[in-house]
Amino acid sequence: MIDFSIAKDEYASDLMELVRLFEGATDEHLSLAVDYGKDGEAFKVGVSSDKFSEFRKNFYFPYGEYGELMRKRVEKRYLKIAIYRTLCFLTGVSLPYGCLTGIRPTKLYTEVQGDREFYGKSAHDVFVNDYDVSEDKVELIERIVDVQRPLRNKAAKAYDVFVFIPFCPTKCAYCSFVSLPLDKRRKLVEPYVDCLIRELEQIKSIVAKKKLKIRAVYVGGGTPTSIGCEQLGRVLEHCRFGAKEFTVEAGRPDTIDKEMIDMLLSHGVTRISVNPQTFNAKTLEIIGRKHGVGDIINAYALAKGKMDVNMDLIAMLPNESFEDFRYSLDTAVALSPENITVHTLYMKKGSALKLDGYDNTDCETASKMVDYAYKKLTAAGYAPYYMYRQKYTSGNLENVGYAKQGKECLYNIDIMEEDTSIIACGANGISKKLDRKRNLITRCANYKEPLEYVKSIDLMLQRQAEFWN
Repeated sequence: MIDFSIAKDEYASDLMELVRLFEGATDEHLSLAVDYGKDGEAFKVGVSSDKFSEFRKNFYFPYGEYGELMRKRVEKRYLKIAIYRTLCFLTGVSLPYGCLTGIRPTKLYTEVQGDREFYGKSAHDVFVNDYDVSEDKVELIERIVDVQRPLRNKAAKAYDVFVFIPFCPTKCAYCSFVSLPLDKRRKLVEPYVDCLIRELEQIKSIVAKKKLKIRAVYVGGGTPTSIGCEQLGRVLEHCRFGAKEFTVEAGRPDTIDKEMIDMLLSHGVTRISVNPQTFNAKTLEIIGRKHGVGDIINAYALAKGKMDVNMDLIAMLPNESFEDFRYSLDTAVALSPENITVHTLYMKKGSALKLDGYDNTDCETASKMVDYAYKKLTAAGYAPYYMYRQKYTSGNLENVGYAKQGKECLYNIDIMEEDTSIIACGANGISKKLDRKRNLITRCANYKEPLEYVKSIDLMLQRQAEFWN
């Protein structure tokens, strides 16, 4: 445990995220007290700890005259650097992403790359020398940025549409998403679909009025295919926006059969997910999946060659060794889907694993799994094309999507790099409107819980209309 205090609380919550990363990496109890302020032309940070008698480290950083927003940005950056380096010294622990705590390292890298005048050095040098990101993680970030460059959205009127369907066959042990088990909430499906269709029809009017081009449509969940062909087909009938890319998450193989694949194709779906998470039968049972390995293979065979397929795998699932993960990854590569996404398990609040006290802090094994995935996938012709990080992740690592050339998912890039306006509908949908001139994002959120969304659909429609018009 680390007792953390700061003289002023302006950045306390953000800085605590950095401090917390060390709590899983050290068994020591430490106190850490931070104070800061301007000292002439320098920004001074002092960090004290009780680990050594009268211990204190002082850091001096160059400082200039800034507006309020830039001042906060600079001060937070310097505070993170000082706290991180002090904790590395006190614990002997270093982290793969150094003092970075945000979920979008590639977005930050691109921003630093575009503002060399302010930083005074290359983005590579800032990440390695200032933020203390390891060379191999910087290499991963740079490779993703290079792959994304020709795929990034450059048109202000090219938007994405996200559609949320919050139902699943069962609740996985690692999941804390807004997702309802069908056996308990089946009666809610039809009214939810009715409301979703009303929202989609309003979106169509907004798209036509603003003369927008829809770049990608993404139907996510939950498991959209769990509600069956009839109800999902009703939704997809209203998702025809002329987008070249049309994804439906069909992650649970026990929701996929020939009828489902044929229905998806009839509505123009170009991409689905068939997510194993693991190819080990015992693990599937532990995490609450009610299907076997054979179901994964059969579902994939139905979709192969008819649409692009993504497969998700999770490193650090309960009771899995490195050899177990390697087997799953090797199996996925042998199947040769267009996309393979490798997640590192993170302990979501409210998930069964979190509530049961599962320990996912074996950093060495997590790193070994993730490193193997990178080497295996890139050798097999896949390139990393998007990434994100989350709190409470094993080894403070990342989630990475890999794709064969030309098979990258545009929606995944757009949402992670935040360079595209997204019209989101359904419960828990958060629309994002991008002001490119001011580099500003404004948001409009629907009610999170599906039942509240249904009860308040008129209000949701009114808010969406006002937000976009």
